[in-house]
Amino acid sequence: MDEAPIGTAERAHPVDADALDVRPEVRAALADAAFTPLDTGDGCLAWCRASDDDTHVMISANNDLDGDPQAPDWILGCYGDSGGFVEVSGLTLEAAIEGAALLRAPLRADGSLVEAIYPTLEQALDDLA
Repeated sequence: MDEAPIGTAERAHPVDADALDVRPEVRAALADAAFTPLDTGDGCLAWCRASDDDTHVMISANNDLDGDPQAPDWILGCYGDSGGFVEVSGLTLEAAIEGAALLRAPLRADGSLVEAIYPTLEQALDDLA
């Protein structure tokens, strides 16, 4: 049986962020934005929020729940529950949280699935336009 990609919620299971060493400001910012911590498998952790468009958004600091909020080490990804993904790396925590509100389902205007990693949020949004 094929395993689900790392970004899919099927392989993920909740973790207790309070039991892990996560900066209070990181935990508060992501909890305020309705993200919950997940173990996505293979030793990777991410903050996840389901959307009402059959997608879920994940934010991590290099596959971890914690990192310097000001450092451009954060990764934002939007994953379609039926396939496709868009990831943007090199973000601060604030930019990742703001970007989570902007990313749409990983589909182009012509209906084709997007499976790509982008160096900037602007490039990701342009490709989804």
